[in-house]
Amino acid sequence: MTRIPREVANLFNDPESVKVLVTLNQYDVPHCVPIGTLSIPTPDIIAFAVIMAEETHKNLLNNPDKIVTTTAVKGSESFQIKAKPKEYLTEGAAFDAFKQRFGTIIMTSGFEIKGVWILEPLEIYNQSLGSESGERIG
Repeated sequence: MTRIPREVANLFNDPESVKVLVTLNQYDVPHCVPIGTLSIPTPDIIAFAVIMAEETHKNLLNNPDKIVTTTAVKGSESFQIKAKPKEYLTEGAAFDAFKQRFGTIIMTSGFEIKGVWILEPLEIYNQSLGSESGERIG
């Protein structure tokens, strides 16, 4: 199991960073979407709330063995994590934590959190501007 370094988690957990997730459908066609709730609650998981991401959710459900890629960017700092779907939760501590953290913001927009995806990190790459860009760090 790959553990996510603190500097990577900090960028993914920063509300001002831009986070995107790329999934694959059954024909290996990529689907890329921004996901503001994408975060790293512990060094060994990535999680995000399913709010509007219907195609992303469908791709993860129907293709559980396909690797996904997520990237966080803020200024010249960027990290990429390759991961695999681990589980989809519609109740429990992780689900409740997302509802507490994002629920008010989402409900004022007229949406709701349908569930939370948990992803297992496999590989981590530094994508920041500089000489270490492209290097695997985990």
